Amino acid sequence: MPWNYRILILLPLLIFHTAYADWGEGYDPIDPPIATTAPDGKIEVIEFFWYGCPHCYQMEPQLEAWLESKPENVSFIRVPAPLNNKWTVHAQFFYAAEILGLTEKLHIPLFEALHDKKRRLYDKDSLIGFAVEQGVDKQKFIDALNSFGVYVKVQNAKKLGQRYQLDGVPAIGINGKYKTSGSLAGSYSKMFEIVSQLVAEESKATP
Repeated sequence: MPWNYRILILLPLLIFHTAYADWGEGYDPIDPPIATTAPDGKIEVIEFFWYGCPHCYQMEPQLEAWLESKPENVSFIRVPAPLNNKWTVHAQFFYAAEILGLTEKLHIPLFEALHDKKRRLYDKDSLIGFAVEQGVDKQKFIDALNSFGVYVKVQNAKKLGQRYQLDGVPAIGINGKYKTSGSLAGSYSKMFEIVSQLVAEESKATP
């Protein structure tokens, strides 16, 4: 077979392979896929984080910028990853704040206290004290922290992290099918490009 015919035959395969390789860079597929809690027609995007993680704190401005311009069909959820006992206490703090409607009041301030002020807030007593400093009623926060509702949310977060095969944070889960992170993508800016790309692809397949 003449060499030019061989090139014509192989060229489409090469183009397909290159496109597939580019598309697969920077994220991992989740197998089997995970059922999401997003409403019909919505694409679920999950941020897995830990308050003690400096990279999670450093990523916050880029995350907030992405959230401001995210597609309307994105259902965004923050999930504090309880990968060990120290992380679990912070997950309890997050969900106690969420139950009390105090996420906005406590979320970024805890990051700032840990990383800017170098405070050691890694146990229940210190976290309760911190919440009180922010103007939260002490008994209400204690009750929320020790509530069955918070326990269930933390257990669900553990299971979700396992299903997403989570081995570190920050990481982003997309619609129960993909996971990306700064290390997988190479940078956080590239990571959010990948998130947007995967959301667009999932949107095409979602009625």
